[in-house]
Amino acid sequence: MLATHELSRLCERLGLSAEARAIIDSIRSSPPARRVRSAAGNVSVRYPSRKMGVTIQAESHHVELAALYEYEHDPRTLEFYDQPPPIKLVYQAKCGRQVGVWHTPDYFVVRSDAAGWEEWKNEAGLERLAATMPNRYGRDETGHWRCPPGERLAEPFGLCYRLRSSADIDWVFQRNLRFLEDYLALEPTVIDEHSADILRLVLDQPGLPLDELIEQLGNPSVDDIYPLIASNRIYVDLHAAPLAEPERVRVFRDADVARAYALVGMQEPANGDLSAEAHGRLARASPADLREANRRHAIVSPYLVGMPIVQTTTPARTIRDWLARWRAAERIDGCGFIGLLPRLSESGNRLRKLPEATLALMDGFLDGDYETLKQKRKFTVYAALVRACEERGVAAPSYKTFARAANRRPRQEQIAKRQGPRAATQAAPFYWELSLTTPRHGDRPFELGHLDHTQLDVELVCSRTGRNLGRPWATFLSDAFSRRLLAVCLTFDPPSYRACMLALRECVRRHQRLPETVVVDGGPEFESVYFETLLARYGCAKKTRPAARPRFGSVCERLFGTTNTRFVHTLAGNTQLVRLRGKVTKGVDPKGQACWTLGALATRLCEWAYADNGHSGASPTTMTSACSRCRPLRRARPSFSPAAASGSIASTTGRTCSSIPKPRGHRCRSAMTRSMRASPTRSSKSAGCGASLSTTLVSPADRNGRSNWPAPSCGVDSSVTASICGSRRANWRTFWRRWKPKRWSSNSACGTPRPEACSSRSSAVLDSTRA
Repeated sequence: MLATHELSRLCERLGLSAEARAIIDSIRSSPPARRVRSAAGNVSVRYPSRKMGVTIQAESHHVELAALYEYEHDPRTLEFYDQPPPIKLVYQAKCGRQVGVWHTPDYFVVRSDAAGWEEWKNEAGLERLAATMPNRYGRDETGHWRCPPGERLAEPFGLCYRLRSSADIDWVFQRNLRFLEDYLALEPTVIDEHSADILRLVLDQPGLPLDELIEQLGNPSVDDIYPLIASNRIYVDLHAAPLAEPERVRVFRDADVARAYALVGMQEPANGDLSAEAHGRLARASPADLREANRRHAIVSPYLVGMPIVQTTTPARTIRDWLARWRAAERIDGCGFIGLLPRLSESGNRLRKLPEATLALMDGFLDGDYETLKQKRKFTVYAALVRACEERGVAAPSYKTFARAANRRPRQEQIAKRQGPRAATQAAPFYWELSLTTPRHGDRPFELGHLDHTQLDVELVCSRTGRNLGRPWATFLSDAFSRRLLAVCLTFDPPSYRACMLALRECVRRHQRLPETVVVDGGPEFESVYFETLLARYGCAKKTRPAARPRFGSVCERLFGTTNTRFVHTLAGNTQLVRLRGKVTKGVDPKGQACWTLGALATRLCEWAYADNGHSGASPTTMTSACSRCRPLRRARPSFSPAAASGSIASTTGRTCSSIPKPRGHRCRSAMTRSMRASPTRSSKSAGCGASLSTTLVSPADRNGRSNWPAPSCGVDSSVTASICGSRRANWRTFWRRWKPKRWSSNSACGTPRPEACSSRSSAVLDSTRA
């Protein structure tokens, strides 16, 4: 961020007025105008910016997040602020009436040559908005998108207003920026022996593919190559090919050598010369069409290469026709094989034969009578259609035609009209990623981690008294790329920020690092100040998936189902019978069959979860080790916040580098303290299992990265459970000293248990974990 005197010099150099300087000062000193949410299918992001020293909001993990990566690594961008105060845009509506709307741009950006607001939109969305609001959104003569009302507002102050489109994003460059993000934050180091060997090899073999360079150097040198690329000591065109595909990446000593070799023709060949129509025909071809085309090619190939003709039962006229199609497709589409594909789908009269009046009447009944919340059956609507056709004197369709027309309509829209939008989510079509963006599940392990909770389908008991304690909650942190379980945390507490932080600590204990991005749902535990501060302190971005869209969290949701079906449902006391309502007797009730304790279940669950029990084709461990040969795992990442060096940390919701505010309500009882010291502390008065997380954040002077963060004991160890149980007993002792009831009754109306019963329950949990 710029200092005050640096900003003053920049404003003088740009010729900004006093009013413009006041606007910039107001934006810099104010928090975001609104907190972005995940709604309407978007995934909001909290991105920890090293350049700004605070977390920056992005309303979408595609367009707006790509803008943040561009700002973060653009040397011309000095500062950028999310959700600046709203501005009023005045323009003429499509109907001719003048309107004024309050508009909150996505970002306010201060560059070395300009300053102003920027709004990012999807290209398809801009096309729709331009049709409905032509005076607000439109293209200029060069084809770039513009917002005339915003430009008129910014022009008097000497500022700018830019409308940016997703079509302007270089997705290969974005993918490489995310791949090199950790290395870009490192300070250039002195060339050591390994780096000297890499530079010597690149100098001797210009244009060497990256996979061959890795193979010649060996796996230990993978993490020595990428820092050299990030610091421009060896040159790779980050706009040409993704680093995650090293066979397509060529390495040079510098940019001048790369340009020289490009001029003499050493370029990666283009990805085929097929026309768009040829690609479409290949994509639409069925397996039977491809088998027939291969059979035809085997017959005509001797004629094409001049080999001896093989006797065949195919008529000579048919072979001549195939050869003519091959040559025509080779001339038009660039591939003769396209001409051998059968064209049976284009034959015959496929037009509808019913009269137009009947088709219009049938569509009207489907819209107004079938696709409604009444959920009428097809036959009922068809009977009404037949009566309407008889009254109007038009031909009535058959029931088979009517049912086929109803089933042919978009399934998701139909269910949304009959049952509501939430029910229609399950019928959403499979999402095909046809556009070149960043991979949905990342390029490597530890890039994306999914964190979520579930209540396991098993009843647990106390190890000392045998009393039923209910169903436990499990918190899973899973890797999206390899589907490997990174951390498992088992507690009796419902989902809370304490369970989230326990899972993160267990991940660091096992793997000595945290994921770069954590994907969560919209639960209140993920909005905790402590949880967001922990992620921001260690440079982890947080993505929040939209509500009521379980497919966005399919990585973790599928894992929950696998855990229940393959592990929990094999245990005594599992709750599968509970689904049979009204048929469960006392003799088969899962609560009576329960025999597992929390400690025993936690031990067995961790043994099962950390083994190769993935639900993908390859095992998660094998996939992780295979990817590490050309994709770095990067055990530690440097801290980014300059404010943390003095013992404070940037706020996750504002823009000032201030220490963490004291939380309100029950959060005051957490073991996390405002001082954010790192030494293990004594458990505070926090009720519930898993509530006493006794390790807090550190300053960079004491901890150099993620690898040194955790305490020696974490996760579901007995020491954690011991502190939990000790906290519970301390709470009961405090309650007993304050109120001192005269008499305790196990048969009282309120059902208050005796204090010694609760103490024995806590001791039972402690003993079960020790066992």
